[in-house]
Amino acid sequence: MDIAIPHDVLAEAPDDESKVRKLGYIARGAAVFRAETIVIYTYGEGVDWEEVELMKLLLEYASTPPHLRRRLFKLDRRLKLAGLLPPLRIPSHMPPREPSAGDIVDGVVERWDGYYSLVYIGGGKYAKIPKPYPIGSRLLVRIEAETSRPDTYRAVVVKRPPDYWGYRVEVKPFKQLAEGYDTAIYTGREGRSVCEGLPRPVGRTLVVFGGPRAGVDEIARIEGIELKGLFLNFIPRQGTETVRTEEAIFAVLALLNYANICSVGKPTKAEK
Repeated sequence: MDIAIPHDVLAEAPDDESKVRKLGYIARGAAVFRAETIVIYTYGEGVDWEEVELMKLLLEYASTPPHLRRRLFKLDRRLKLAGLLPPLRIPSHMPPREPSAGDIVDGVVERWDGYYSLVYIGGGKYAKIPKPYPIGSRLLVRIEAETSRPDTYRAVVVKRPPDYWGYRVEVKPFKQLAEGYDTAIYTGREGRSVCEGLPRPVGRTLVVFGGPRAGVDEIARIEGIELKGLFLNFIPRQGTETVRTEEAIFAVLALLNYANICSVGKPTKAEK
């Protein structure tokens, strides 16, 4: 499941610290419910692209294993408050240990020696891959065996493991959001009450959230398009005038997680 947030989600954050903390809550929500991608979508005119790049940078930083951050991110004044981001504590973020055959670990390509790419995997250890990869690129590798060097292991590049390994970050215009998805779920106060039927995510699913300036239905009107998918109110009878995006992420994904993992039986009304 992927989630989408608007480019102006930080519009009401009063200062830089608040912006970082808000992104931290979004990163935590994505990780708790195993989101594969966070899409930052743009709409309307006057998009602040510097803010979009800041959001992308901080969200990617939060998803990167702590022991690889210094090698993947250069000194950048925009990361001066990154220490305010809460730890995700996902499998890829666990402190490095002595690797053994079969382990899947994250790494950063440090150099090419003419025969192997040397990939730093944390804790002063390296994996060697018999194929050239761009210096500084991030790889997921599986340890195959020890070598004659105590700090180096033979390994192969693999795809994402069954354990949750964090999210990617993309930027897209609102009009292209639903492309490539089997199911699109739009959230908002004006949507149909989820009490009428809780949807069960089918296939590749995108959950779209509004922001402080406009809900998804208003954004669709601004962009001149019709929402194609489910438009649902996941918090009927909300007690506050508004629900912040980071709050909505936890509320909505908790219900969808229940529908997907816990509920059994016939399709709900929302799926028919």
